[in-house]
Amino acid sequence: MKRKKWEWNYYILAFLIFIILMFLIDLKFEGLVAEYFENQILFDREKVLFLGVDRSRGIFYWPRLKDILTFIAVLGFILLEIVIYFTTKYSQNKERKMTIDELEQRISLLIKGEVPQKAQELKIIDSEISNLMHENDLVKQEISLEMSKKNDLVTYLAHDLKTPLTSIIGYLTILDESEVPENVRRDYIKKLLKKAYRLEDLTNQFFDITRFNLQEIPLNKSLLDADFFLEQLTEELYPMLRDKNLKFDINQPPNTKLYVDGSLFARVLNNLLKNAIAYSHKDSIIKIKVKVGKCSTQLFVENDGDVISEQELKLIFEKFYRRDQSRSQSAGAGLGLAIAREIIERHQGSIEAESKNGHTIFTITLLNA
Repeated sequence: MKRKKWEWNYYILAFLIFIILMFLIDLKFEGLVAEYFENQILFDREKVLFLGVDRSRGIFYWPRLKDILTFIAVLGFILLEIVIYFTTKYSQNKERKMTIDELEQRISLLIKGEVPQKAQELKIIDSEISNLMHENDLVKQEISLEMSKKNDLVTYLAHDLKTPLTSIIGYLTILDESEVPENVRRDYIKKLLKKAYRLEDLTNQFFDITRFNLQEIPLNKSLLDADFFLEQLTEELYPMLRDKNLKFDINQPPNTKLYVDGSLFARVLNNLLKNAIAYSHKDSIIKIKVKVGKCSTQLFVENDGDVISEQELKLIFEKFYRRDQSRSQSAGAGLGLAIAREIIERHQGSIEAESKNGHTIFTITLLNA
């Protein structure tokens, strides 16, 4: 309504300007406009003296006047539209510039922590800017905290690298410089192999830290045979079960299919099963169950071990979080479960953990094909 009233004001103003312009033209050219009208709409003209002033008198021709007025109306309307268009454009640009300047000023004040003068029409914008700034501060804090954790972890791992490396150098020096019995030599070779595996594990953790972001890795999903997939995966981990005399128990419906990226999903289960092996009690069973629903498939990894507190369950999927604060040899980079969660979320699924009385269950939910 306000805009319509504003446009009508310009129409009236432009019309008045047009009339004044015609009058000035007539005045400038000494009655040229009036003479033109006389020639067009009066026939059989004659000059008469009226109140001491020369006037024209004749027969009035209405059709000719109607044509002239129509022409003037069309021309006037076109001129009015041109005037309105340019004045509106100028007004809008000026208003837009003022709004931008006002916003820049308010943003500058908000960044400095100052409160700008209240304006009702900018209240929503002020609120959005404040929310964005608050979110930006939170992101900066998270990045700073994450970088701090990452730097600490790199320091820890660099320190941990020295232990197996020093042992390897020591054993190799003894074997190179001394004659040792065959049984001792074999024992040293076993220890060297164990230390080399530990060194490889620490090196892989360094790689995990530097290439954690999986967003650029393409997702190639396909239907996999769950029975073959799980059997192949668990067979690779059987050597790790010997120290604690652990066992795998796989329970799944026949002909189960998993719609996943095979290599990425194998990494998820590999992380979960390695965690289960690391934290399970001796002589216990690690259970792997598959439950197929109408729209989704759930996979459960269960083990009996140490109690995981509620606080730890909230942090267990966070990057660089390590349960083993003593940095023992079983402690990883704290990325295994974080990577697992990211991979599952890229599959549009979910992963959860629960623990009661030392019985821990990791649940993966995936959409069916």
